[in-house]
Amino acid sequence: MGFGGCRSSKNKLVVGTALALALCLPAAGVAAAQDNTSELAGGPEQSFQQSGEVLMQADELAYDREARVVTATGHVEIAFGDRVLLADRVTYDETTGVVTADGNVSLLDPQGDVAFADRLVLRNEMKDGVIQTLRILLSDNSKLAGHDVVRTGGNMTTLHRGVYSPCDICEEKGHTTPLWQIKAFRVIHSKEEQRIIYEDAYLEFFGVPVAYVPYFSQPDPTVKRQSGFLPPKLASSTDLGQEVEIPYYWAVAPDKDVTLMPRFTTKEGIVYKGEYRQRVESGAFKFFGTGTWPRTQTQGTPGDAHFRGSLFGDGGFIIDENWRWGFRSELASDDTYLRKYDLSSATDLVSNINARYANGRNSFTADAYYFRGLLATDQNATTPWVAPLLQYNYSYPEQMAGGRVGFSANAMVLDRRQGASSRRVSTTINWDRRKTSAAGFVYRLFASLRGDVYSVSGVQDPSLPAVTFENSTIARALPTIGTEWSYPLVRSDDNFRQVIEPIVQLIYSPNIGNTVEIPNEDSLSFEFDDTNLFSEDRFSGLDRWETGARANVGVRYTVFTPDGGEASAMIGQSYRIEENSSLTSDTGLRDQTSDYVGSVTIAPSNDFLLSYRFRIDDERYKIRRNEVNFLGHVDRWSGQFGYAYFAADQSVTFTSREEVFLGAAVKLDDYWRAFGRTRQDIANDRAVENRIGFGYEDECFDFSLSFNQSFTSDRDIEPEKSVILQITLKTLGEARIAGTTPND
Repeated sequence: MGFGGCRSSKNKLVVGTALALALCLPAAGVAAAQDNTSELAGGPEQSFQQSGEVLMQADELAYDREARVVTATGHVEIAFGDRVLLADRVTYDETTGVVTADGNVSLLDPQGDVAFADRLVLRNEMKDGVIQTLRILLSDNSKLAGHDVVRTGGNMTTLHRGVYSPCDICEEKGHTTPLWQIKAFRVIHSKEEQRIIYEDAYLEFFGVPVAYVPYFSQPDPTVKRQSGFLPPKLASSTDLGQEVEIPYYWAVAPDKDVTLMPRFTTKEGIVYKGEYRQRVESGAFKFFGTGTWPRTQTQGTPGDAHFRGSLFGDGGFIIDENWRWGFRSELASDDTYLRKYDLSSATDLVSNINARYANGRNSFTADAYYFRGLLATDQNATTPWVAPLLQYNYSYPEQMAGGRVGFSANAMVLDRRQGASSRRVSTTINWDRRKTSAAGFVYRLFASLRGDVYSVSGVQDPSLPAVTFENSTIARALPTIGTEWSYPLVRSDDNFRQVIEPIVQLIYSPNIGNTVEIPNEDSLSFEFDDTNLFSEDRFSGLDRWETGARANVGVRYTVFTPDGGEASAMIGQSYRIEENSSLTSDTGLRDQTSDYVGSVTIAPSNDFLLSYRFRIDDERYKIRRNEVNFLGHVDRWSGQFGYAYFAADQSVTFTSREEVFLGAAVKLDDYWRAFGRTRQDIANDRAVENRIGFGYEDECFDFSLSFNQSFTSDRDIEPEKSVILQITLKTLGEARIAGTTPND
């Protein structure tokens, strides 16, 4: 290379206190190395030498002793700490500490960003540099390019005439520019502040400028949270007029943040919204509050108020290895506020505070509930609150008579402003034994003893609604014994496995029924179906229980296919020695023979699921419940179908209900999609909601346009139509534009 130089090939060296010496040792003679050791060791301190080892690999290495320059050529790779430099040719000047790389240069930094250039000059441990033309591949695959680039301190990279885009250029389609990009006179990437700053910036779509801002900044890909404005949302509606929502995110501290989302409307003023989130040592919690002072009040509706607002929140906390506590808040000033201002579609609000204890099979829970119904038929005066609701479960560690013994206790206080009040203490001890015989029969024996004490007041007489029973204390007890037998028969044929299992269950308890003097608060949602056919007590709560001698009979069939598919079917019926007068006829369990219940499920693969559930009158063979659900995915198509029919005696309105839901989506190609859905009320021959639209999505851009119809009305909520345009510039954020008009 030069006078007194040394040369080597295919070298991979670790360089410590004397980089140049280490580079030459493999090829130079021992004497020559000894002659120059003192000279090299006494040279000026270099930044590489101060920081530790450098790993260099190249096809050919050369050292010029007089110029004190190391030259590496051919597939050069230099690793210094977490930084890696690749190039065709690299020179290192010991005197100045400058590294110059030429040809197919790439530099990988610790954050995962990769810089590409034809030539670059680096100093200060490859942290500082000057590059004529630079292209950077950021850690999220977005790209940043520019000219006359200056890199300082391994932190600040300044590009002139810079361009940023996360989009790929589709060269096979003849495109020369990305779908969208930001061009700026100057772009500054600060790794310390984790931001990319643009000065005199233009947003371009398909190379055409569409927007200009003198200053703009965004978090770089390493940022998970940082204070700043979020993309605005635009909307238009007949109720609120023109709307704009400008969110601001405030990263208060590493453990807490705030998002302020004021929505400005032309008809109703400002809707204030904000969310607060915080993590603490024992858990986390968040609150979302809204409020507005509407400009118009509609008399005779919930909107006739000077202030409307809501407060939602939840939290969970660890006390120790066994104890937890938490809360949930769902509060609104009136019934229609949440739905009218598009804040939530909920029609029932539940607030709760709870404590939990768990230790193996043993547990204890304490809850307090506050309920709020938001439909026109709901009355706050008769809506109950519960405080407390206590539940304790204990499982004895040792078996007794070959079975497990458990104990449970429950206590509840329920009250309301108008109507019945109830206080309850209930205890149950149960025994359960299971056994499989040598012949394959599966036996189960079980027994339980339950006792309740109620203190009730204000309970209406069902036969005389204007009359209430006297305040009273009621004690009751119910012993239950039973057995269950099943015989699963298995057959395998050509990798298909079939299982048919007849099941018979016999249960006896005194036919004492239920007293109407105990208000039914927690067992209103009674439903007899295939899921509780073999339950010992089909009521979901404790205020009602199932009594009398009864037999439950059914058969279950399942088939498993070699490729993981599965199908199953079940049908069954319940029999009683005498009818249960405490159950209504609509339950299907009052008579000595119950309705038939069953289900069919077909899932040949993960892309297809069909389920069918039914309940058929045992005398007239008339369908009383019919439910069909389907989920499917084939190639570019995916769909969902739902159908439900409930006879008049199965509806709280005592009118038959029949509804169908259909939804579908199709991928038109790799980027374009179309979608739609509809929900129809067949019983009343009307639509409930419709939606149709199309969209586009690639690696950097998401766009959708949909047309929506809602036919729901409730006091100051009217049916409406809406058109929603949603645009997302990935890595930058989302913009949403919506318009609504009243339904014709």
